[in-house]
Amino acid sequence: MTYWFTQNYQDLTIRYPALKEMSTMLITSIALVIPGLLIFVKAFWDYLVAYGALNSMTEGYLNTGRVYDFRAHNDVILKKTFSFIALWFIIGIFSIIAIIPVFWIFAFIFFIYFILVFQVFTFENGLSPVGYFKRSFELIKGKFARTCLLMGVLGIFTYYLLPAGLSVIFDYLNLTNLLSKAFEAWAFTLPLEPVEQFGVTPAVVGSNIVKQLVFFLMIGFTLPLRSICWSLWYNNFAESVEKPKKIRKKTTKKTVKGKKLPENFKIEKRGIDPEIIRRARLEDDEY
Repeated sequence: MTYWFTQNYQDLTIRYPALKEMSTMLITSIALVIPGLLIFVKAFWDYLVAYGALNSMTEGYLNTGRVYDFRAHNDVILKKTFSFIALWFIIGIFSIIAIIPVFWIFAFIFFIYFILVFQVFTFENGLSPVGYFKRSFELIKGKFARTCLLMGVLGIFTYYLLPAGLSVIFDYLNLTNLLSKAFEAWAFTLPLEPVEQFGVTPAVVGSNIVKQLVFFLMIGFTLPLRSICWSLWYNNFAESVEKPKKIRKKTTKKTVKGKKLPENFKIEKRGIDPEIIRRARLEDDEY
């Protein structure tokens, strides 16, 4: 909408002289930006919630062999919305600090130690946003090298090899050339004259947009793979830490919301809603 507005601005000012005023033009531009911004914010929020919910889905699948009731898994995250936002806020602060070159090495080290914060957030209750980071640090402590190796394997596979493979498919189907030409035509409308001396031409802009499009498509669709791997990694470390704890007394009858459950049913640990597990174990016609 903003692109259409800028392309037709001269004609619009003829029909609506008020648009010549700077205040009117700015208000109109902001009004045109808001709908797209809201769509982006909603989509990005759903993406962040999905990253946490995938951990719950992984745990549910490991216990039942099926994944049901996606809304219930999302609710595991949404029930702690304030802590979730605070968690991302702290990560944002760390990311801003990590941009400074002098902190790159420290940022990398802390990134490894804090890599399980979302798994801790999903599976463990009663912690503060800062507590999630402390708990992740405790879990990774002594396993830094192994965690770093896993992150390297996941990074190479999902951030390099798979995007490169998708690029080959785009080239084979001639999609790269078609999209590059389309974005190049759009780039001709941009004021690139001051930066063309640095090699920033419409053709370069078009080809780079396509590369970024392919990259982010693959990064987005491999999110479940990374989330599952880190959930399994968390389970390995959390179980080893929990072993010394006192074994809970066995009970002969288990109920969820007043309903008797099968004898082989086990209430899952680390805060996963037992109702999710119960629904997943029902037959399709019962569900």
